[in-house]
Amino acid sequence: MIKDILNLLKFKPEPIEYYQKYSQKTSIGIAIFISAVYSFLLPQPPEIKIFAHFLMTLTMVPLMLIVTWTLIKLLKFKLKNPSFQALFTLAVLASIIDLLLIPLVFLTQFHGVFDYLQLIILCYSFLVFFFAFAKANAVNFSFSLLAMLLGMVTLTVLMMTTSIIFTSLGLMPMPTLPPV
Repeated sequence: MIKDILNLLKFKPEPIEYYQKYSQKTSIGIAIFISAVYSFLLPQPPEIKIFAHFLMTLTMVPLMLIVTWTLIKLLKFKLKNPSFQALFTLAVLASIIDLLLIPLVFLTQFHGVFDYLQLIILCYSFLVFFFAFAKANAVNFSFSLLAMLLGMVTLTVLMMTTSIIFTSLGLMPMPTLPPV
């Protein structure tokens, strides 16, 4: 698995069928692990309860599942039929680089340059998945870009919906405007 992650980070993805060797349980387990690490290691705002913070980061897993389903549907336009398991595994393995953001968040309090490093890591993470999605599914880069943009729109809508649900349940405070 480490070799596969390193190959993705070096922009050398395998064909999408290759990633079927990992079970769905393994991929979901890794995604839950990543979200739990974010929950426990990233600083949380004081107005948000620990349990709510944990639940918000844990919602990353179903959101990733829904975005993967969206990408599968988009690939059908190109007459590609990758398995859900393989594409989800590809997404999870490509997102492991995001764990590098955790130490950068802590280092940001000492110097502002770490904000820019976070941005670079985030852009690199998107680039890794963009390239892996295109190469693994044998689609052109313009289709991959369109799929990533539609996936980001889907993710944004889902995240906003999740925030509204958490706010209405009282797990998050109502957003307020700054004083004028």
